[in-house]
Amino acid sequence: MTAPPAADARPVRTTCPYCAVQCNFDLHIERGLPVKITPTRECPVAHGTVCKKGLAALNDVRHPNRLTQPLLRRGGELVPVSWAEALAYIREALTPLLERDPARVGVFGSGSLTNEKTYLLGKFARLALKTPNIDYNGRYCMASASAALNRTVGYDRGLGFPLAEMGESDLIVLVGANIAETLPPLVQHLSVARRRGALVYAIDPRATTTARVAGQHLAVRVGTDGVLALGLLHLMKRWGHIRPTAPAHGLLEVLEQADAYPPGRVAAECGIPEADLLTLAQRYADAVRPLILTGRGAEQHAHGTDTVQAWLNLAYLCGHFGKPGGGYGTLTGQGNGQGGREHGQKNDQLPGGRSLRDPRHRAEVAALWGVSPDDLPQPGLSAQNLLNACGREVEALIVLGSNPVVSAAGAGQITENLRALKHLIVIDFLPSETAQLATLVLPGSMWCEEEGTTTNLEGRVQRRRRAITAPGAAREDWRILCDLAAAVGRPQGFTYSGFRELQDEFFRATKGGKADYSGLSAERLDRASAQWPVPSATGPDTPHAYAPTYPTADGLATLHVPSFPLPTPPRTLTLTTGRLGGQYQSGTQTRRNPALRAENTAQIHPDTAREHGLGPGDSVTLRTLHGQATLPVSISPAIRADTVFLPFHWPGAANLLTDPYTLDPVSHMPAFKGTPVTLRPAHAPACAPARPEVALT
Repeated sequence: MTAPPAADARPVRTTCPYCAVQCNFDLHIERGLPVKITPTRECPVAHGTVCKKGLAALNDVRHPNRLTQPLLRRGGELVPVSWAEALAYIREALTPLLERDPARVGVFGSGSLTNEKTYLLGKFARLALKTPNIDYNGRYCMASASAALNRTVGYDRGLGFPLAEMGESDLIVLVGANIAETLPPLVQHLSVARRRGALVYAIDPRATTTARVAGQHLAVRVGTDGVLALGLLHLMKRWGHIRPTAPAHGLLEVLEQADAYPPGRVAAECGIPEADLLTLAQRYADAVRPLILTGRGAEQHAHGTDTVQAWLNLAYLCGHFGKPGGGYGTLTGQGNGQGGREHGQKNDQLPGGRSLRDPRHRAEVAALWGVSPDDLPQPGLSAQNLLNACGREVEALIVLGSNPVVSAAGAGQITENLRALKHLIVIDFLPSETAQLATLVLPGSMWCEEEGTTTNLEGRVQRRRRAITAPGAAREDWRILCDLAAAVGRPQGFTYSGFRELQDEFFRATKGGKADYSGLSAERLDRASAQWPVPSATGPDTPHAYAPTYPTADGLATLHVPSFPLPTPPRTLTLTTGRLGGQYQSGTQTRRNPALRAENTAQIHPDTAREHGLGPGDSVTLRTLHGQATLPVSISPAIRADTVFLPFHWPGAANLLTDPYTLDPVSHMPAFKGTPVTLRPAHAPACAPARPEVALT
């Protein structure tokens, strides 16, 4: 017999804590605790669909490992202390460094933060700490696509059109985007398109779940996605399909480069049959509303910006960019990855998508904050460079909602760098691997314990509503940042009467910026979500963001000629990394969640397994120039024989092997993909997946 609901039972409409689709659901509260999640058809993006990660999110809310009080390292151990002791440590640790050289202190944020926390973290770094060194883990997500869009059309909104328009496309090309596992609710839009007769291609070295859903698959060699785009542009030019979206700089140079990429060369470099290339090209030429969507597979390379640029050039030169359906878009990964890169936690950015290098932008934000523009530091180190500098140029690091011990390239080296810091201060709600290295851990708030807004991959701003209070001595993250400002003796600008005052300041701070949210309010978002820019409280939002003219000096786009490395020598094994459907990012939450089990294995082709004497479940040691890792193999014909795939959700595995020093020169994205790797059978027995439960005492 089902028990009747408690007298205080109530639903709270909020947003999912996981991917950038940002599904809505109702969180049902009884006796002050969440008891279940139910999807809602009123969700403007998923229409009642919530994936298994979202439905399992309640398992984390009262996890036994939940951080509920500050922890300070004493005698080599993290021990519970009061907030007064924790803040005294902050004062004693940071004040001398800030007085000597603020650049000795760094801040590392997250694409999971609400817009308001993103804004406050940037303000905290630049006003309270006065440090130039702030960046965030979104640098590892879609920084390359963001850089390509910014330099081409002046700003970046991952999708410049509503998600529903995906279903109206007659050809969808997914370039390194495994949406069935990483953004599952988007599959419904693919299904709508296919029912209307659309063709869907997955461009990926692996036949992923998405490739099976798509129906068409091109298994290109790792790192050659941009070469494929140049080959398609070559054929579009040869067949007379060049009709640019609008006048632009660089058109002739880009088209001239394409002459050097005939089908034979492209097929050989990409490792695909020439006939398959010609078929895709003919289908793109025939399509009325083709849509290209890039993901991390195309972007997480040392040439990721140029790879995106090549696909963006193709869409623009064939007249599809910015039209209904978009022509081109990039698929943001993290929950607030879009808003997280707009409002100030990037090393070169101010709220509203402003540039820290632009004197006018500096003056606008300085006026709001009541300081001189000269008081704002210039851009500092980007994410990977910041972590590389830890323990040397940077002596103290504050980490909010991120786990670079797992997620950063060259994780072994980065772990040693973090150990070498004088002070590592981590604000989080679960004990991540990074928190275990900290000198001070501050217990923060989870998604259902705070107010705020998030911005999804189509630039849609939605409300996140607080449903419960943080347990024990845990505090809302925004309050912790204000406490830290007071602890270092710089409380001015961080004494809010409540969250609403902070939120209203954030909306005002975006006014006049490219990512203008100033027409928004909690009340307006209660009525309906809105796609930015929203410059007026009474005016409309902007579903279609990329119609000419563009926010550039002359209103024109600028296409750039991409550059790619020489093809990998034949028979070279190449490591690529990615996500699994049952896990998320560095796994701090999902590895603890009993409803989200997954195996950490190295996926290889049967031919590769035979060549190395490996069978299913055998342990293999993988080596690169940057480190080594040993784990079981899984053998599948769904991957190229020259490719090894590792999921990046576990410590001590994928990112021990990736390169911490080779970065994309424009986006500063590390080369997570395309690392040469060697295999050898391990002498030890096959190892089971690492247990996720980690307790801090």
